[in-house]
Amino acid sequence: MKAFTVVELLVVISILGALAALGLPAFKQATDAGKKTADVAACKTVVSAYLTHAADNEGILMKGYDANGTAFDCNGQLMAGEDAHEAHRWPWRLAPYFNYGFLGGTHVNEAKSFIASQGGISQTYLVSVLPSVGLNANFIGGNDYTSFASLNKRGLVATRLVQVPKPGNTVAFVTTRSEAVGKRYRGFYYADAPVYPGKWAIKYDDLSSPKTTGYVSARYNGNAVVAFLDGHVIIMPYNQLSDMKLWSPLSP
Repeated sequence: MKAFTVVELLVVISILGALAALGLPAFKQATDAGKKTADVAACKTVVSAYLTHAADNEGILMKGYDANGTAFDCNGQLMAGEDAHEAHRWPWRLAPYFNYGFLGGTHVNEAKSFIASQGGISQTYLVSVLPSVGLNANFIGGNDYTSFASLNKRGLVATRLVQVPKPGNTVAFVTTRSEAVGKRYRGFYYADAPVYPGKWAIKYDDLSSPKTTGYVSARYNGNAVVAFLDGHVIIMPYNQLSDMKLWSPLSP
């Protein structure tokens, strides 16, 4: 049998390289499309649960961070001790409204994989901090962190659904990202508005600090997945999200 010549081997390698180069973009597009679909589903799950909770509680909008909040774990036990702090964030308090379907439901893609790889107490904490989408908590529902107390005093926080004049134009949840101990994560439980507490960066850069974009993640070619307070979900460009009117329905 005749062996391949060096030239023939180089030709074969070149052809394989060209095929790989053609296939990789298509593979990435398919992967991104799958992740986007998962984020859209997560947004729909969360905003539906959020609105159902409001309907069950005389229209009161759940706080993103409630210093007096309580919640029950997956076994129906009141979260106490260290876990009591995790109940202050919305994921555990809202969990009964989506049957505690965290992984694959509200925590998808990278957030799901990361949390699933952890265990014990750390997993309970991570579930409370790293949902794939974050709540517009500073203006919707409220945020008990001291630094945001002035918003309540100025009457800028909608605590009841009836207070919001245009729910269909008000951001409820959006895809988010975060950073801790030098590591980046896909997901965070709240998002800061474009000009409060600090101004967003003019252009979105996925490699920048999450704080520069209010923790918002426009991870799909500069687009974020957004759920509005009437329940509809869309893909929205980062620059359009910088309109403060979408975030603060009670601003003058």
